[in-house]
Amino acid sequence: MEIKIYDKLPVYAVEIRMQVFVKEQGFSKDLELDENEAKATHIVGFIDGHMAATSRFFFDENRGAYLISRIAVMKEQRGKGLGSKIVKAAEDEIIKLGGKTAVIHAQLRVKEFYESLGYKAYGEIDLEEGVEHIMMKKELI
Repeated sequence: MEIKIYDKLPVYAVEIRMQVFVKEQGFSKDLELDENEAKATHIVGFIDGHMAATSRFFFDENRGAYLISRIAVMKEQRGKGLGSKIVKAAEDEIIKLGGKTAVIHAQLRVKEFYESLGYKAYGEIDLEEGVEHIMMKKELI
């Protein structure tokens, strides 16, 4: 997978997120793009020139850590390890910025996936648009 890093929200990331979160999972289109887009670093992975996966990250003042979010893989590209690669790309960029800790507000149904990447759940389960989520944390260095 070819990884590209963007300091502005690229159309590829929007398209992947709309497909995965809005069309497939039923999240609100109006809530998908938020006030964090401008301060986030956006990552898009491409397979043979076609957009395949995305994530973003930014420093979350409230948590004192970098928040990796909007992690999505196109349906036809799932099962190939791209989710792991897109998270790893975010972690690598965070380390380059001097970050030591990453957090993810994970959908509860994929908690085990993030655990396999070294994240540990903490706090209480909460609801985001009716879907159970949990905070997860990983020390990067």
